[in-house]
Amino acid sequence: MNRKSYVALLVVVLVVALAAIYVDVTFNTTKGSSSTCNVTTTGCSASGATGLVTTTPTNTTNRIGKTIYLALAYAPGCPHCEALNSFVLNLSRTYDVRTTYVNAIANQTLLSEYLSYYKVPQSDWGAVPILFVNGTYCVGDTACISYLSGNIASLAQTGVAQVSIGPGSLPSLTILEITGLALVDSINPCAFAVLIFLLSTMFMYNPTKKYLLLLGGSSFALGIFAFYLVIGVGLLLGIKSVLFATGLSNVYIYGAFGIFSIGLGLLNLKDYFSYGSLGFVMEVPRRLRPKMLGSMDKVLLSKIATVPGAFVAGVLVTAFLLPCITGPYFVAGSLLKDLPLGTAIGWLAYYNFLFVLPMLIITSLVYFSFTTVDRASEFRERNIKKLHLVAGILLILVGVIMLSSIVV
Repeated sequence: MNRKSYVALLVVVLVVALAAIYVDVTFNTTKGSSSTCNVTTTGCSASGATGLVTTTPTNTTNRIGKTIYLALAYAPGCPHCEALNSFVLNLSRTYDVRTTYVNAIANQTLLSEYLSYYKVPQSDWGAVPILFVNGTYCVGDTACISYLSGNIASLAQTGVAQVSIGPGSLPSLTILEITGLALVDSINPCAFAVLIFLLSTMFMYNPTKKYLLLLGGSSFALGIFAFYLVIGVGLLLGIKSVLFATGLSNVYIYGAFGIFSIGLGLLNLKDYFSYGSLGFVMEVPRRLRPKMLGSMDKVLLSKIATVPGAFVAGVLVTAFLLPCITGPYFVAGSLLKDLPLGTAIGWLAYYNFLFVLPMLIITSLVYFSFTTVDRASEFRERNIKKLHLVAGILLILVGVIMLSSIVV
């Protein structure tokens, strides 16, 4: 390479370097002029900065209207947080505004509870300031100041109650949704059929050892609980990974799973009005039932003890139940996706307890002679359409609630 080539190459390098510096300066300038800071970077924070000034006026006699409780998530040194806080403090001189401050750096656990409770999209989880008030939220000082300016009078007129946020907190509607979905799964005719088959098999081979019915039925329910919980954790991690990779908004997630829930509900109603129409039922596919029952029979008749065998049967049969029980589970996962993993697993455990509760009840009724296995089987056959009706109604209600949460 000759001297002219070296000079040309040096010029190109200098031009690229200058362009990169220009782009970087321009980007940072634009970033600094936005209405939010990002707690994952230091570009919007002052080194050595302290917390916000939170002193409120002591004279409350001349304040207008009722008490307004709100929460402000901030980062020390964030100028946008300081701007919003100054505006809130000015409002508190006129209105009875009570502010809870959440340090996004020092108290990330509490912040995540607020973000989950108010269903803030994960794309906004790194942004501050965020204002939580009256069941909604806003991000950035510009948006929040605009919201408060336009709504402070009406908020003072009605008042805003204080919201208790803590570990595991979920909005009341979400708790009802999780409970409803678990109940849908729990009354699924698939699970009833499997449990009845299990009890019949155990009673047939151990007619004089009735206590084995109680132990076996409980062990079977525990096997389903454990394996279904593992599946739920994997499902939750999958949803979180997809959201992290794609940055999809909660609006799209709730919309998609809301429609999915309504679709499952309509298919269950189909089995109430015309059982088995369209060539399928919302249960274990007919072609898989012989394999499922055969697998259980082999486990129960193997060298494994009866009670451990029932646990293994519960684990195995969960795989066969997946086609007809994972629908509500997917919807539940979409509701829990924003919670910290440990908290979400706790809610999954609650879901699965409700799921196996009817199995434990039926097992207890048979053991204490309030009913028999044959009567339980007859009840299932006689009410199978009604079970689909109840499941369909609950799924449609959950779907409507999810869709309404993104419209309102």
